[in-house]
Amino acid sequence: MSKLIRVLIVDDSAVVCQALTEILSADPAIEVMATAPDPLIAATDLR
Repeated sequence: MSKLIRVLIVDDSAVVCQALTEILSADPAIEVMATAPDPLIAATDLR
């Protein structure tokens, strides 16, 4: 069994985040953990 790939999407465009979430979530091997509008917020989310 393969490992699940967990992803954090970081982009300042909500449309891009939504599109990437939909595309990546279509693959059962990928789990979108969260989205963030900038790297500082993403770093906080990782903690």
